[in-house]
Amino acid sequence: MSEENVEMLRRGFEAFNRGDREGMVADFASTFEYIATGAIPGSTGVFQGPEGWQRFLGWFWDEFDDARVVLHRLTEAGELVLAELTLQGRGRRSGAEARWDLWQLWTFREGKVVKAQGFTKRLDALEAAGLAE
Repeated sequence: MSEENVEMLRRGFEAFNRGDREGMVADFASTFEYIATGAIPGSTGVFQGPEGWQRFLGWFWDEFDDARVVLHRLTEAGELVLAELTLQGRGRRSGAEARWDLWQLWTFREGKVVKAQGFTKRLDALEAAGLAE
C-alpha cells in the first residue's frame, strides 16, 4: 500500500501544478486535516476537510503567477509519506519571486489521505516520521 500512497500524493501535487483544485483533493478523506507551519503569511492553524486544504492553498493561486510545487523527494514510512518540496511563484503585484522550502508529513488510511502536517525544518519532519537517525 505504501507505493500507492506515494503515487496518490504525487498525483495530488501534479493536480496542484495544473491548477486543478478538485483533482488535488480527490483522494482526501472528508475528515482530512492539515496542520500548517505558519511559515507562509496568514497560514497558521489547522485546516479541516478537503475544502480547508483548498482554502489554505487558494490564496497562493490568487496572489502568485506560476504557483508551483517543486517536489524533491517522497519517502514512505508505513502509512506515512514525507514530502520534501519547494512552494514557489511570482507575486502578481510585485513581480518578486517567492519560495518556501517545506517538509510535509502525510498520513494515509484505507486508501485516503487523512492528515498532513507542515514543517520548516527537515530534522523536525524526520523525527515526526520516525526516520531521524
